[in-house]
Amino acid sequence: MLEKNTEKIFKLDLRNIFVFDRHPKIFEEWEKLNIGETLQIINDHDPKPLRYEFEGEYKNAYIWEYIQEGPKDWMVNITKTKKTESNSKELKKKVEIALSQVRPYLQADGGDVELIDVDEISKTVKVRLIGACAGCPGASMTLKAGVEEVIMKNVPEIKKVEADLY
Repeated sequence: MLEKNTEKIFKLDLRNIFVFDRHPKIFEEWEKLNIGETLQIINDHDPKPLRYEFEGEYKNAYIWEYIQEGPKDWMVNITKTKKTESNSKELKKKVEIALSQVRPYLQADGGDVELIDVDEISKTVKVRLIGACAGCPGASMTLKAGVEEVIMKNVPEIKKVEADLY
């Protein structure tokens, strides 16, 4: 359960979240934070592996502060200090990898999909269907049931996929 207090600290109690769902939930909530806001996690063990992930993904864009260090419960404040260019590049890279999964099917019919933009703020991807896909009567179905589905499954931080119609 995520709750917000008046100091712009968002509390996330991980103790009742299935272990494999914890890190994705943490990163989902982290992405929602503005600069200067804090995600406070409460865990049943030292979240040291999570810190390594943060270092790899958000180097120099956060402050990690232990509030309570066991033995039963661990509490850590993770404060967002800045947005980084690498975050935007990494998001685009994830979208491109997702698109590579659907491209062979489109190319088999003489079409393709082109990534136009990834808006990191609104978490919106803009794509353009090209070749035979551009004028196909089923283009909207291809966009929704193919392209959008693959992107949103593989890049869960993306909230919307739009077609660029030139």
